[in-house]
Amino acid sequence: MTTELPIAVITLKINAQTSISNFRRNPDFFISFSYFYKSLLRNMYKHPACIEIKQQDNTIIILWNLNKANVESILAKHKTIHKILRETNKSFTNCPIHYLVVLEAGICNIIKLQYNSKAPAFIMQSDMIERTQKVISSIDGAKYPQIMFTNDFYKLLPSKVKEKVFCPYYFFHICCYSFKLHR
Repeated sequence: MTTELPIAVITLKINAQTSISNFRRNPDFFISFSYFYKSLLRNMYKHPACIEIKQQDNTIIILWNLNKANVESILAKHKTIHKILRETNKSFTNCPIHYLVVLEAGICNIIKLQYNSKAPAFIMQSDMIERTQKVISSIDGAKYPQIMFTNDFYKLLPSKVKEKVFCPYYFFHICCYSFKLHR
C-alpha cells in the first residue's frame, strides 16, 4: 500500500567552531555532538509530527509530517534547536559547535510492507534528502547564511515571514532563500 504524505525535511550540519569536525581526531567534538544529538532526540520525538530522525557523520536529518504540523511549528522547532545548541555550548566549552540548516518540503510516498504486519513503514523521500544534503554541503562556509529554505519550503511560509526573507541563492540548480544577513 502506498500513500502520499506531505513532509518537511530539516537537515542540520553540525561543525566545531574552533577545530576540526571529525569524531575520531577530535574527541571533544564527539562529546559536544553526542550531547546535542541526544538532547535533540529527546525534544523532537515528543512532537506528534516527527516521523524520523537520521544521523550520518555530523549531519542530522529530521522528517516532519506536514499533515500534523504547519510550517510555523517547524520554525518554532528551529528556535528549540538553537536553544539546545546554546545549552550544549554552555556545558561543553572545550569544543563549541554551530550548525547550518536547510529546510525542504514536498510529497513523499510511504510504502507499507505487505508481507508482515509487524514491519515498520518504509519511507521514500524521493530526492528531498539528497537535495538538502547538496545545499548544506555548498553553504558549509562563512559566505552564506546559517539557514536556507528551498523554493518548495519558501512557498509554504506565511507572508509575514516571507517579508523578512532575502534574495535567492542557487546551488546545483536548487533555488534557496534565507533571512537578510545582519552585518
